[in-house]
Amino acid sequence: MRITEKTRFPHPVLSPNTGDYISGEFSMEVQVMENRSTGSVTLEHTITLTEPNIRTLIESNKASVGCFIKCGDTFFTELRTMAWPSGVSDFQPGLLLNRVTFQPIIWLKTDMPEWDAETIHPEFQSPVSLNVGEILALGEQLVISVGQAKLKPIESIFDLVKSEELSDGEFKIEPNGEQISIQVPTNTFNTIALLRKQKEGKAILLNAVYLPAVMEVLDILRQGEDEYESYRWHQPFIAKCDSKGVRIEKNMSILRAAQLLLEYPGRHLGTLSGE
Repeated sequence: MRITEKTRFPHPVLSPNTGDYISGEFSMEVQVMENRSTGSVTLEHTITLTEPNIRTLIESNKASVGCFIKCGDTFFTELRTMAWPSGVSDFQPGLLLNRVTFQPIIWLKTDMPEWDAETIHPEFQSPVSLNVGEILALGEQLVISVGQAKLKPIESIFDLVKSEELSDGEFKIEPNGEQISIQVPTNTFNTIALLRKQKEGKAILLNAVYLPAVMEVLDILRQGEDEYESYRWHQPFIAKCDSKGVRIEKNMSILRAAQLLLEYPGRHLGTLSGE
């Protein structure tokens, strides 16, 4: 099942991207708990559904609500029915690892030859005829990261490299390697080495070196992520993005995303005035 924001249906579907309903919201919030020793995953979910007609179908057992779950690394795919309006789902060890996507979905359990909801957009001629299994609502896709990759410090994804070709004060990012290289001239390289030994050095490096470096990587990825998937740095970087709620999109704010990934490094600048 591949559903995107461009997917369209011949019948009304409640979704942020369709506009088929004049009112109503369907969304799901999830909280993930991992057992580090066993590798099992528990998912707590809460469903929000404000469209009264679809809500009535669920509560009368004429429709089901759940998620289409996909994990590329383990090849796990499942359309799982979720408890309404909240509940817990357990996943055995090994089923979910690294990036996992959840597509909230509501579908019919019975034929509805005369579906008539006053919140359906007037462009549809009511009543509409729906068959068992057809989709009634789609929520915003959720992405989570399972495993240890997201816990890796983002600074460890980078490798500081001395370059004789760069002029003083110049930086260059090279993503084509097992680590992302931050290439700097000799004088800057030596200065960074000294800062690493000083108490206030981390605040300076996070803001002056790693913040622009992360922004550059985000800019590279939003132009085309697939070509970097084979490099070792890609998985922990994307896992960190998923855990912080950063979505790699063309219209994203790379400044805001970089600050999220580095946990707002500007906060550390306050320590410098104290020093």
